[in-house]
Amino acid sequence: MEIKPLDFFLGLSLGAILGVGLTLAVIKLRGWLGKSETSRLRSENRTLKRRLAEKDRHIGRMLSETERLAQKLKEGNLPNKINDQAPGLTEKVKV
Repeated sequence: MEIKPLDFFLGLSLGAILGVGLTLAVIKLRGWLGKSETSRLRSENRTLKRRLAEKDRHIGRMLSETERLAQKLKEGNLPNKINDQAPGLTEKVKV
C-alpha cells in the first residue's frame, strides 16, 4: 500500500488543524472552570475596575456636595440654616 503525497499532506494538515482546535478548546474549558491563572487575574481585574468606578462615583458626589456647600456659604445661606437647626449653638461658641 503506497501513500500518495497528496494524501500525506491532507492528513498532516487535518491533524494539525484538529490539534490546534483541541488545544484551544482545552484552554477555553480550563478558563471557564477557573483553574487558570489568567482567569483568576481577569476576575481580580474586573473586581478592581468595579471598585475604582465606585470610588470615582463617590468622589464625584463628594465634590459636588462640597461645591454646593461652598456656594451656599458664599451666598450666606449656610450659617442661617445652622442656627435654625441648632439654636443656641452660636451663643455657646461665642466667648
